[in-house]
Amino acid sequence: MTEPGLFATLPPAGLLLLGALLTALLPRGLRALPVIAAPLAVLAVAWLLPDGPGAGHAWLDQVLVPVTVDATGRAFTTIFALAALAGGLYALPRASTTELVAAQAYGAGAVGLAFAGDLLTVLVFWEVLAIGSTVVIWAAGTERARRAAMRYLQIHLAGGMILMIGIVGHITGGGANTLAALTADIDAGSWAAWFILAGVVINAGAPPLWAWVSDAYPEASSTGMVFLSAFTTKAAVLVLIRLFPGTEILVWTGIVMAAYGALYAVIENDLRRVLAFSIVSQVGFMVTAVGIGTPLALAGASAQAFAHILYKSLMVMAAGHMVAATGRRRLGDLAGIGRAMPLTWAALLLGGLGLAAVPLTAGFVSKGVILSALGKDGAGIAWAALVGIAVVSTVYAALKLPMVLWGTHRIQGVGRGVGDPGVVQMVAMGFMAALVVGIGVVPGTLLGMFPASADYAVFTADHLITQIQLLAAAAVVWFAAAPRLAPGRGITRDFDWIYRTFLPRLAAEFAIHGDPLRSGLAKRIHRRIDFVMAGIFRIHGPEAPLARDWPTGGTVLGITVMLGLCLVVYYAA
Repeated sequence: MTEPGLFATLPPAGLLLLGALLTALLPRGLRALPVIAAPLAVLAVAWLLPDGPGAGHAWLDQVLVPVTVDATGRAFTTIFALAALAGGLYALPRASTTELVAAQAYGAGAVGLAFAGDLLTVLVFWEVLAIGSTVVIWAAGTERARRAAMRYLQIHLAGGMILMIGIVGHITGGGANTLAALTADIDAGSWAAWFILAGVVINAGAPPLWAWVSDAYPEASSTGMVFLSAFTTKAAVLVLIRLFPGTEILVWTGIVMAAYGALYAVIENDLRRVLAFSIVSQVGFMVTAVGIGTPLALAGASAQAFAHILYKSLMVMAAGHMVAATGRRRLGDLAGIGRAMPLTWAALLLGGLGLAAVPLTAGFVSKGVILSALGKDGAGIAWAALVGIAVVSTVYAALKLPMVLWGTHRIQGVGRGVGDPGVVQMVAMGFMAALVVGIGVVPGTLLGMFPASADYAVFTADHLITQIQLLAAAAVVWFAAAPRLAPGRGITRDFDWIYRTFLPRLAAEFAIHGDPLRSGLAKRIHRRIDFVMAGIFRIHGPEAPLARDWPTGGTVLGITVMLGLCLVVYYAA
């Protein structure tokens, strides 16, 4: 690396925070300057800073190291900056100033985590990430978005609290305030390490609280979801790489995430929720690789995070324009929209091909590294599971979505002015599309960032044949199951139904509103209780058989029979 100058010694996250401040202060016509300049400045700093820890700062009894540079942190910072740049370009024509400011602060939290050199710095940027993303959702301005933002905030504040308890417990228990791996502490049963792990996997979208992704992300604006798809879950994967490489429970956690997200994405009817479920599924691949923990697997997790941000951002941009232009979200209502906006449809298709790991796309490179790492580690079950899930992912991403959205006729009920977006948004989508294809054609541009995968051979006969077989299997599944997977009118229920619908309704049913039993559910429960109590009263009431006086002879006979039964049981045993 070159020696850094004064510019390169600036904390990278501070540059995005400065960009957020300037975006808030400058007139609307000038806000493009910080939106574009701040991410470019972060890129410059990331590649000018030398490897190793930066200056330490004493705080209480701890030393804080806000900036520590290594290959993994530099790669994640690069993709976070690229996502902030492309997302900012895409958002400029439509997004409110509040959303743009929040998005830059959100990106600053992700970049801060990429360079954090100690646990307390991680905690600070963790909360910046949570607050920035909440405001991005809130900025959509609808009632549904505000409610989703509050649910999102509650979950992430809870996750942050769990993380803080774990970090404080780790430090006060004699642990170091560094980002050394905590896998040994997990194996030893350290409660603090388990709390830290729990706090991190909540942000990754792991079970059982994974539903926050599909609950909150689709309610953001069409521009806000671009930022949401890039930062939170991938920042969590980065922290898992730092702290918990090789933790076995993450292998199975990742497989469950990958399967859950893929299956829900196949049956979901809401276009934006399909993409939200898909995020959980693809992050599951990364979490599984972190659980394997070998250098090649960790490089694969990082490469997959990089590639995923590219192709998923492209898909979210295309889908966001379709929804914003028509006001429709259900696939059945959007059938044929691709014919009205062919370039947007092509962007969605290319992103889906990247997700499906089609050769000459970025996904082909990154998923190949993960599957190769699983094969070399002997994790046959995990490998087979992810291969099967990859087939399902191909079904919805590269087949169902493009075919339904292209349709057999032009969408009905939409004005003639509906078409591809303006130049600025097309530039943003074109930029991400070029990166998806560029990395697929020249994989060394991505794999060269990670020493463990720098020599990985992508275009081998085995890799190509395996991927072609997977694509063929996905095509067979799609054409066999297409009638059952056709867009419907129903909704899919997830774990969030419990706290979004059931618990509020239950509380409302039993709330005291003059007559606490006037609601339907409460009346039914009250009638059931009355029925049970009446039955008990018939047997044990004052006039019931068990409450009457029994004749002495009958009582003696009953006792004799009971004693006889006891003797029979005793001697039979």
